[in-house]
Amino acid sequence: MAIYKHTRRDFVKRLGLGTAAMALPKSLKVIQGTTPEKSKAKRNIILILTDDQGWTDTSVQMMAGSPDSKSDFYQTPNLERLAREGMVFSNGYSPAPVCSPTRDSILYGKTPARLHHSILLGKANCEPDALTIPRAIKAADAAYVTAHFGKWGCSSTPEEAGYDVSDGRTDNWHGDWRKVNGEKKPLPADDPKRIFSVTKRANNFMEEQFKADRPFYMQISHYAVHVTHCALKETVEKYRKAGLDESAAVYAAMTENLDTGLRQLLDKIDELGIRNNTYIIYTSDNGGGFKGNKPLKGGKASLWEGGIRVPTIVRGPGIKAGTYCDVPIVGWDFLPTFSDLAGNQKPLPDGMDGGSLRSVFENGNNGNVRRIIEPLIFHYPWFDSLPMSTIRWGDYKLVKDLNTNQTRLFNLTEDIGETKDQTKSMPSIARELHEQLTAYLEEVNAEKIEDLRAGRKKQLYLWIERDEKELQKLQEQLEKVTNEREKLSLQEKIYEKQRQIKGHKSALDRVEKSLHMRAW
Repeated sequence: MAIYKHTRRDFVKRLGLGTAAMALPKSLKVIQGTTPEKSKAKRNIILILTDDQGWTDTSVQMMAGSPDSKSDFYQTPNLERLAREGMVFSNGYSPAPVCSPTRDSILYGKTPARLHHSILLGKANCEPDALTIPRAIKAADAAYVTAHFGKWGCSSTPEEAGYDVSDGRTDNWHGDWRKVNGEKKPLPADDPKRIFSVTKRANNFMEEQFKADRPFYMQISHYAVHVTHCALKETVEKYRKAGLDESAAVYAAMTENLDTGLRQLLDKIDELGIRNNTYIIYTSDNGGGFKGNKPLKGGKASLWEGGIRVPTIVRGPGIKAGTYCDVPIVGWDFLPTFSDLAGNQKPLPDGMDGGSLRSVFENGNNGNVRRIIEPLIFHYPWFDSLPMSTIRWGDYKLVKDLNTNQTRLFNLTEDIGETKDQTKSMPSIARELHEQLTAYLEEVNAEKIEDLRAGRKKQLYLWIERDEKELQKLQEQLEKVTNEREKLSLQEKIYEKQRQIKGHKSALDRVEKSLHMRAW
């Protein structure tokens, strides 16, 4: 297909529109020149990935001139500090509206659609030796040491992905529990969501590399602010006294504790004297999932802006302090960006969807991002939520309901809340964006909702059949047992197996109902 040759000029020409009519910013033009000359100094790179933190879930105003683009009661003074010293990306996107597809997309520099990992139940379709962020950085400069701390949640293990140091194949439950003698125990009260222990390991790693005079790449993937919400007791009390209800007070306190962890990291960077040689990229794995995302529509598990537009702030060499950038960027841009910052001079392998952000880091809205296809394309055929696909190009975003194939067009510059459908007033733009979206999804053989739905039903039927057979065996054993202790143990197992069967049947019912679910 010819989709990779589509440029802004081709698009405008086909529509018969002038540049002003399309309102596509200069920053989305395909670069015809070369990458700016790289500094010979080795740079450290830190990616901070929070969990479920929405676009307005901080006290940083995410869009210049828009006071409603920040929270008026969450307190994140250290993120404000990072923003004052760096650049805020008003149009920063997560690759997916849920966790694991985003994490794989960041790791491999490809869209979830290309990876065939668009939903939580998936697994990235990659060769064992596929290019990852740590491999790309080491290919640019073998001196780099790479580390991952906190929640992993990817298809591979950190070791398989090429990391030198990691916390292992961790997931959500590690943010709430620790294992002691094989049993799960609550985390210490002074380390909610492991915020401070993860930060401490990150700080120790930085100090070790500094003393050894080695450049490093480090990803800190916090468990906060994912459920279960918890925070330091004294911080929760502070927000209770401010008048917030219990759940809001805990969430606000957890957000502040997360920000305190950021302060500890920033202070350590200053203590080591590596601030001028270190990039920090702060972002979230998907949109907010707690009490709404106004002025954005929707939230976690949807492709409305509230589900994928996330707080994104960058500080580092060549980045002008206290600035805003409106260029749309996304998590699958990080691999080529970090490869570039580490000194890579060679083209990356075919099939990378991301483009280096170095130009926009250094030039803001006058910078450029070069990708194999200009638009940002998101695909979420999740039958248990809002199955949607979207395409963002310039100011425009087309949203497609995968159950009905209906589409809607929005001008995000004028209508960030996605309330005014422009399909009838701008049919040419709607048609072209739909063609681009369809062509890309066909090109990468993206997962289809019908196949996923059928596969899920088959899986659930098998699980129900298996568990019902196991339940019958347990009930037969119970009839033969006379020892009271053994009876009690079997009764507990029967109860648990009945609970599992009930859960499978409930999931099956949701799959059936999802046929009638509508995005609008």
